[in-house]
Amino acid sequence: RLKPVKLGELPIIKVAAYLNSDNGWEQTTAQRILWERQDRSVVHALNEMLAGSDRPLGRLHALYALASLELLNRNHVQRALRDKNPRVRAHAVKLSEQFLAERPSDEILNDLLPLCDDDSEHVRFQLAFTLGETSDDRAIDALGRLALDVRNGVEIQTAIMSSVSGTADQIAARLLRNGSAGKARLLKLLAQLGQIAGANSDTTMTLQMLTLITEQEVSESIQEAVLGGVGRGLSARGASVSGVIADAATSAIVRERVATLFARASQSAADDTKPLNERAAAVGLLAFADASTATEHLPEFLSPQTAQPLQRAAVAALAQHDSDDIAATLLAGWRAYSPQVRQDVVDALVVKTSRIQALLAAVESKTVRQSDLSRDRKQLLMNHPNTTVSNRSRELFGGEVTSDRGKVVAEYQNVLSLEGDVARGEAVFKKICSACHKTGGIGHQVAPDLASVKNKSDADLLISILDPNREAQPNFNVYTVVTNQGRVYNGIIATESAGSITLRRAEAKEDVILRSNIDQLISTGLSLMPV
Repeated sequence: RLKPVKLGELPIIKVAAYLNSDNGWEQTTAQRILWERQDRSVVHALNEMLAGSDRPLGRLHALYALASLELLNRNHVQRALRDKNPRVRAHAVKLSEQFLAERPSDEILNDLLPLCDDDSEHVRFQLAFTLGETSDDRAIDALGRLALDVRNGVEIQTAIMSSVSGTADQIAARLLRNGSAGKARLLKLLAQLGQIAGANSDTTMTLQMLTLITEQEVSESIQEAVLGGVGRGLSARGASVSGVIADAATSAIVRERVATLFARASQSAADDTKPLNERAAAVGLLAFADASTATEHLPEFLSPQTAQPLQRAAVAALAQHDSDDIAATLLAGWRAYSPQVRQDVVDALVVKTSRIQALLAAVESKTVRQSDLSRDRKQLLMNHPNTTVSNRSRELFGGEVTSDRGKVVAEYQNVLSLEGDVARGEAVFKKICSACHKTGGIGHQVAPDLASVKNKSDADLLISILDPNREAQPNFNVYTVVTNQGRVYNGIIATESAGSITLRRAEAKEDVILRSNIDQLISTGLSLMPV
């Protein structure tokens, strides 16, 4: 068998030569030794390898070895940016960032800009990140070009959005001026940029976006997309469009134009000659109007004569407002709501303590039956961080479930001897389990992948179903977030970033909360699956 080379005993020049080896261990070990010894006498050998190696990995290792010895210069990076191998080019883009911070940066930026059209998605992916390291107008233009490139999938689009936190309004302006993408793609991009602008604590960017979309030449669909995005961004940090509009810093012209936009949305929502999806979008836009406008127009969409998508959009829009009258408005038509609309109404009520009290009062008065509330909503209320709510909820719902889960599991052992029925099981799955589980294209992927149940015995499955908290996986425990405005959100932590967390709940619904808007983050220690 091959005898390993003792690289640590070789002169530094010979160690450097192994960067060009086709043996992965030799490459990485040579790289490590070069970094440890910090011997700059190898610079000539590394230059030659970068310029003349016929192995892409050899050229790549030479590039990073130069960087680790603090010998990397613009010429090295510019050569690598023109490398015939796309992975080398992508790494060169990353290494160029240190030179973008220098002045002048024109030379290196001139080499980066043509890579917007690079055939490799790896190059464009890294470029989307790197361009965010400079505020040069040409970099902003380039990010706009990348955003409109139909070749770029969700990963590259995400990378672009990570680079525009301080320039979202400028890129939106460029997209509107030069956009040639399909309408659906352009609207999605503008909505994302609007959300980024709204989430920025500096309202200057929000005002720039509002000014941009209230220009007369901007289409109604674009106005709705951007305003909806701005509204979601503001909501995530506990602010609102109406609050920004009311601020003294907002010009009277913008204030008047935004009011006109909301008035037009009200008319579009009520226009039964328009397509249903357009009407639903207009209803959703009223979530960001002032409370008086919203409460004037939205309740009319809660009648049983209204199509369900419009009812659901109206419930979601009303839920965004903080008026104390919202709970009464939503509960007024309870008996005429379909099961799905009822579930939406409950979701809208449980986010605020004052609304919960109204819901519990409705349960006590039998306006809302206990059976109308799903088990997971009852579990949420009984474990609410507000003790008044939790105590009142336990009085109402606590007797429905036996607390001794071990006893319940023991009582159901006889079902293990029954013969299964696939058709009946599928019906039960669709009705109850599909809110959080997915299999065979049915349901929502919230809880663990059901493929894992193949490794469980029937007895283990019975325990998991009847006593879900016995061995709950930590990744699927419920967390409660209380915002600075007193709103309460529950779900598993789906994703985290430096600035926000995303909670996911039944039906894969998600709530994004900025960390700056979190008052409390509490782990309930309970599984998302209700007892």
